[in-house]
Amino acid sequence: MTTQQLGSEIEIPYEDSYNENLTPGEDFARCVASRTDEDEVVVPFHAYLPASFPLLKTRPRYMVRHLLKVGRVREGHGDYLEEFTRVDVAPSGIAYKATPESTFGSALRTAGFTDVEMALNVPVEFVRKPGLLASFIDYRMFVRMWTQENEILLYGSKDGAVEGLLNMKGLRTQSGRGDVFRALSLAACEVEETGGSCDGIVIHPELYWLAAENGFLERFKSAGVTVSRTRMMPRGSALLGDFRAGATLLNPNVSTLTLSKDPQAADRRIITARTRMGLAVHVPQHFVLHHHEED
Repeated sequence: MTTQQLGSEIEIPYEDSYNENLTPGEDFARCVASRTDEDEVVVPFHAYLPASFPLLKTRPRYMVRHLLKVGRVREGHGDYLEEFTRVDVAPSGIAYKATPESTFGSALRTAGFTDVEMALNVPVEFVRKPGLLASFIDYRMFVRMWTQENEILLYGSKDGAVEGLLNMKGLRTQSGRGDVFRALSLAACEVEETGGSCDGIVIHPELYWLAAENGFLERFKSAGVTVSRTRMMPRGSALLGDFRAGATLLNPNVSTLTLSKDPQAADRRIITARTRMGLAVHVPQHFVLHHHEED
């Protein structure tokens, strides 16, 4: 058993097929080197592959999943309790019975699982170079999986197994004008009207770097808010929420790296990375989608 240390101080354990301290790319490259060109090579990993991206150790960049707590589960065991409200959320009073959460109901739900999958076509000569192959998988394939993972967590999976945070029932929405950073601060306060704590925000890189420029990013961090930036978020929108209490990324630790022939070209090979995931949303009203309008 080996451990990859993430820049966010979350440790992701995985088991490689040689029981050595190898990255997933190195493990896969060694397996490929031991087979003939006629073989399809499938290497399983007890891991969540995108978390193995090596540069997380030195330049942590928070993806949507980094805002969520992670639940280690067996595939097919995705039961969870959802709390919800049947009434519009009104401003909280100064007694518990006057708070929105005093009206919450609950129901047992079952989360579905889907694959984050990335397939890339490469020359056959390339896969015969173990060092290059390992580096390509560790540094390029896994970072591309991040983008697809962000899309699934925000908008849901194409197979319908994961609903997505922006599509969940109970998500609150608001719009604002004027100073965008003041509007985001008020949206963070709105998250807490349902009893949560705003501990995360997902924004487009453009807004992230504007926030870095004027110091707002550091002020958000000092308030305990982790900021995730992704191109999957529209420029004029931000998702704020109590991510750790409101939802859980379900990780069955089921992943594979596969090398197969390209049926269209004898001199090409297809590398496919797959990892399973699910999403349980416990308190959808702990999230607010803010749309900022131009003056």
